[in-house]
Order: sequence, then C-alpha cells, then structure tokens
Amino acid sequence: MEDEEVDENNSQVVVIDKYSSHSVSIPNKFAQQHLPPLASGKSMILEFKDFGGNKFMMEVVHSNYGDYYYIRTGWDRFKNQHKLESGDFIYFSKKNDSYLIYSCKTPKPEELDLQLPNESIERVQVLVKNLCAKDPKFLRLSKKEVEGNLDQHLILQVGEEIILPLHDPIRKKSFTVQLVHADQEEYHIRGRGWEEYVAQHNLFIFDETTIFVNKVILDPTAEVQLVNISYHYEITYQTRVTNQPQKKPKLLGTTAETSSAPASTAVDNSSAPASTTDDNNS
Repeated sequence: MEDEEVDENNSQVVVIDKYSSHSVSIPNKFAQQHLPPLASGKSMILEFKDFGGNKFMMEVVHSNYGDYYYIRTGWDRFKNQHKLESGDFIYFSKKNDSYLIYSCKTPKPEELDLQLPNESIERVQVLVKNLCAKDPKFLRLSKKEVEGNLDQHLILQVGEEIILPLHDPIRKKSFTVQLVHADQEEYHIRGRGWEEYVAQHNLFIFDETTIFVNKVILDPTAEVQLVNISYHYEITYQTRVTNQPQKKPKLLGTTAETSSAPASTAVDNSSAPASTTDDNNS
C-alpha cells in the first residue's frame, strides 16, 4: 500500500505501524474535543466499543513528553481480537456518551491474488458515479448515496474527513483516498491517492469515465477462507470516447490521414458487477 500523508491533528484515523504492538496513539483533535480533561503524565480508564458493540476497557494516557495521547493497557486485547497488523486502520469516534473505535483491515496483495471459487466471494456494487473530465481532482458523491451504501463508520459530519482504503484490481495494489463530507449535499473522494489513481489510468483523457466502487465480501460460510480479511472496497472504471475526431479531407495525390482517439481501457467483467447486496466483525 502506498504511504499517505495524514495530518493526525485533523483526522480521526490512525494507521497501525510496527511500533503499535503495545500502545497506539489517539489523534489529538479527537482527544482534545471528546476525551475528559487529563493532566500531562496522567492516565484514566475509559470504555470503548467496537463496530459490533463489544466493550473494551482501555487506559488512555496523556504523555508527559509532549502534548499527545495514546492507549496503553487494553490495546493488546483489542488489537489481537481484531487481528490488526501493520498497515491496517482504526477510526475513533464518539456518539452520544459512547467512545467508539472501529478497525479496518487492509487487504494484502498475496491474499487478494488467491484463486478462490466464485461462490467464496460476493461483490456488492455500492457506488456508480461519472467522473467530471474537466475537474478530475475529486469525485463528487451525493450524501444520499454515500450514507445509504457505505459502512456506518464512514458517515461523517459536514467538514469532517476520513481515510478510505481502496484496492485497485487492475494494478493489483491498495491505496488510500480522503473521503470528505464537503457540504450538506455532497461527499468528495480526493487526495493524493485519488489524483495518482486518475493519472496512472489516464482517466483525464477520456470523454466519459464511470467509476465503480464495490464491496468485496468473503462468504463466512465458504470452505476456503482468506486469512485476516472479511471485506474490502475495490475501485474499477469503464471509459468511453464520444467525440471521435473527423477524418481530414482526402486531397488528390495524397493519402488520407486519420487520427484515432485513445481506446477505452479494458475492464474485467467483475469491474461492474450486477448489484446484489461492513463487516460487523471488523
């Protein structure tokens, strides 16, 4: 997965790294806005809930060596129960009087490349959106389609943003984008990861590009199981050229010269699956 620059002070997401074995940092913005006041060098025990409503008692520490917060006691149990590894994500949130901590597994290339029986995987189409060729730096999404189709932890307040991991099956790699609740009616997908995706696939040269976001779910009842993975989001596209350049008029004694528009990028049939129908255990 590509590295993404994340400003921890303005985000509620934490990327798990190799230093997160016994503790994990809490975004300063979340700590300062939502946690009870805590003096430097002190700690307190708080109850957190995961996506399934399971409760975890964790020790929150306000570091004595800088203005930052982290979870110490209780983190091992949460990390092990959710099978978190380096490169995975956790999201902090607060609803009513409950502190929430959600986990998100990042699929590994070797796991995604496994040849599984078709019945072992279900692809659910969650977003279908046309990319504006004049302004491909972000993808506009209506509030209704985001909040009606994506997972609950991706529903944000206006002005908030979250890091969303996506898998590109064409290039066989994962990357991250920013999902932003831009205004009352719209969400945007943007950021460095999105701009690189558009550039790598040359999506800005086509007249029409349809973006598909699919939720890829492993059937928990299937005999073949992927290790430490239950679902992930996958992004694919289809392109079309509508304005074919006209042939130049043929002149006597010359050969007519033609120009061809770029061919539409081929996409596997799985890139736009028929809509079928979050992993509550993530």
